[in-house]
Amino acid sequence: MLVIHDEQLAKQLQQIAAKENRPVEDVLKSMVAQYPVDTEKPDKSEAVKRVRRKAYAKARQYWQSVGDTAKAALTDEELDEQFGVFDEEGIPRLKSEMKTLEPPPGSLAYAAKIARENPLHSGRPDLAERADEILDEHFAEDVLKHRRGEDGAE
Repeated sequence: MLVIHDEQLAKQLQQIAAKENRPVEDVLKSMVAQYPVDTEKPDKSEAVKRVRRKAYAKARQYWQSVGDTAKAALTDEELDEQFGVFDEEGIPRLKSEMKTLEPPPGSLAYAAKIARENPLHSGRPDLAERADEILDEHFAEDVLKHRRGEDGAE
């Protein structure tokens, strides 16, 4: 239910409705229709927030399972500032527990970092072919190092 406290505005709406021989509600609907709400395309920040919340829920579940109630009790806002990554073994790590804030090679976060640092703006229509070339170039050596144990991962 909507209550309009501004008498002048209420009178204007009633006058418009009477002039157009429509209910006030229809007048308001036509006015509001001029400002479409984009419900199909969520805000990117909202999508990121949803992904983070799912990750935090997974992290809390892990911490509960190992009896770390202090970490499991962290709020979403606290985790926004403190959460680092899920390591190679799937263990959630806070930033304070990480040796470096760089994502581990081979992780999705690492792929995102490389993509941000090397935007694919070839200007050519065969973007998919160029993407494979870039991925081969950047990830092949990392994968080989990881397999040989030269990347410091154990």
